[in-house]
Amino acid sequence: MKLQKKIDYSGGSNPIYVGESVPGSSPASAKWRIYKITYSSTNPEITSWADGSKDFIKVWTSRTTYTYITT
Repeated sequence: MKLQKKIDYSGGSNPIYVGESVPGSSPASAKWRIYKITYSSTNPEITSWADGSKDFIKVWTSRTTYTYITT
């Protein structure tokens, strides 16, 4: 299945948010799985999932409000 993808990155050592969903899903619908890439020193390396879930149940526009858990 091909997924649509959104990426939110503001530069520097800020986290990178990545969202994936079925094509055509609204960013405001609970049809996304979202993960965050964080940094160790200056290298991106730690990936964690919104509320620890890899399911397509999150809202992209709420990505900064979730608790991110490494699974």
